[in-house]
Amino acid sequence: MFILNFLDDLKNNTSEIVYLCASHMLKKQFNIEKDEIERFKIVNFFIDYNNYDKYLNDYANVIYNKYESSNNEVFVSLCKYLNENPDNKYLYKYRLKRVINQDPKKYLAIEDSEMRNGAISRVEDKIKVIEESEYYKNNLEVLDLREINSLKKDIDLVKRAVGL
Repeated sequence: MFILNFLDDLKNNTSEIVYLCASHMLKKQFNIEKDEIERFKIVNFFIDYNNYDKYLNDYANVIYNKYESSNNEVFVSLCKYLNENPDNKYLYKYRLKRVINQDPKKYLAIEDSEMRNGAISRVEDKIKVIEESEYYKNNLEVLDLREINSLKKDIDLVKRAVGL
């Protein structure tokens, strides 16, 4: 399948912002004028959430200001168009990577209790999103939960230390 054919179909069957973002992403990875690619490679490209951060970072102004949209909305729309579940392993790994980089122990140094409690709450909310995801729930037996469980223990420790 030629990439231009894929983009033409996308243009006719999705919103303008989804088409523009997909085109922008593909231009960064492929020669859209000439390249021919198998459909499953296009699908794999678009269901990997990391690609949205990587290839749409410089397009944020258009996405947010002109279309009042987000990377996540574009991701969900493209997954729907491709008949793929957006709640997939790539999104799980993306979210996990973002949350496990947090060190709740650093919140002990925040003197303002409102700010500290808000920071702790935001990390807990991110963990909750992961744990409530379809992918997480359906793959508990095969996922390595050590990192997330360690983070949850650290949060509990910090909460006890600050009296929450």
